[in-house]
Amino acid sequence: MYLTWLVAFTALLSAQVDTAKILGIFWTFGRSHHLTGSALLQALATKGHEVDLLSSFYDDVKIPNFKEEHLKGIMIPDTLNLNASTISRIITYIPLMNKNLEIFWENEAIQRLIKTKPKYDAVIVLTFFNDYILALPHYLGVPTIIYSSGGSYRFNNKYVANPNLPYGKSIIMGAPSTSFFGRISSTLLNIMLTILEDYILASFQNEYNQKYLPGSPTIEQLTKNVSLVLVNSHFAIEPPRPYVPNMIQIGGFHTQKMKKLPQDIQNYLDSAKEGAVLFSMGSVVEIKVNLPKEQLDIIMAGLGKIAPIKVLFKSEIEIPTAPKNVLVSKWLPQNDILAHPNLKLFISHGGLGSTTEAVFHGVPVLGIPFFADQKTNIDSVIEAGFAKRLELGEITQKTFDSAIKELLTNSTYAANAKSGPRFSRTSR
Repeated sequence: MYLTWLVAFTALLSAQVDTAKILGIFWTFGRSHHLTGSALLQALATKGHEVDLLSSFYDDVKIPNFKEEHLKGIMIPDTLNLNASTISRIITYIPLMNKNLEIFWENEAIQRLIKTKPKYDAVIVLTFFNDYILALPHYLGVPTIIYSSGGSYRFNNKYVANPNLPYGKSIIMGAPSTSFFGRISSTLLNIMLTILEDYILASFQNEYNQKYLPGSPTIEQLTKNVSLVLVNSHFAIEPPRPYVPNMIQIGGFHTQKMKKLPQDIQNYLDSAKEGAVLFSMGSVVEIKVNLPKEQLDIIMAGLGKIAPIKVLFKSEIEIPTAPKNVLVSKWLPQNDILAHPNLKLFISHGGLGSTTEAVFHGVPVLGIPFFADQKTNIDSVIEAGFAKRLELGEITQKTFDSAIKELLTNSTYAANAKSGPRFSRTSR
């Protein structure tokens, strides 16, 4: 009798789980950044936490304990000037950033949050030149957690005093030279970015924070009140660098839970008996704007030559010249496609999320980098032995055909991809 009651009481205790009520705020014009962050919050919801997400993108996900609301009105850059340096593009975007600042605070969901002041246990913020959002968790009186869709760059290091090293990878200039002058360039770049953030952007952000949340601390104070930073990078594909205890790498977390492919894509890949190729330049680079017609025609001609190998090609526009073995789609579930056993090659821009997915699924990569850290990310998998890189200006019919032929026919690349850097595959 007593044993029965003891067993029942023990079972009751073991069923108790500490859960939290978490708010996510993702104000970004990069859909891929939203997707990885949303995957993080969805994972928390499946573990029993109560999660609310306010984001500039809306997924309409049906998960218990997970609610999402669309933050409308974010202004997205019309074009991406690939001829300019990344820092020049950032400076060009300053007026746009300031407009988005006001749109954010005027958003109905944000105004409701301020008026009702609901109780949460933590707020997770996706940040990139939008530190004004940090005023909200302070207003709600809860800890601030930063989620970064990139790695441990200067923009994230500041929150937890992680050191900015002159030899570390930068989202602006990639991996700088380790020479003395290379380190000087990196140091000067950090100084320039500090001036940009702390003096130019912060002045506008402080002004609007006082307008919508009177008495709010300054941006400088808010950035020093962050409890935890989660970065979407992994030591398997990142150069060595130090991390303070409250900056944690979680790269690859979103790759582990594959979703069922749409039936048409599933059938297309299943029928690719000779293999399939995925072409995707991410959510920011646009085929119409950023890929010159000459290069697009070369790529299409080259992909046509590898038939009967089939190709999935992500493009926001229709491509009349697409060969019969190329299926063009405006949006493709990239991670789930890379998991298909018939996928033989990934032609990518080299974004961190895309590179991480290729590493996780063991797929060779042909990288065509455009800006920021993409070249460095591709170089990391070249070093691992399962990738090649083509600069946009280097693409000719000969170089493109040669690159995809080498990656598809030389079994060394596929073997290295399967046996190269690994992380968390045992958790599948």
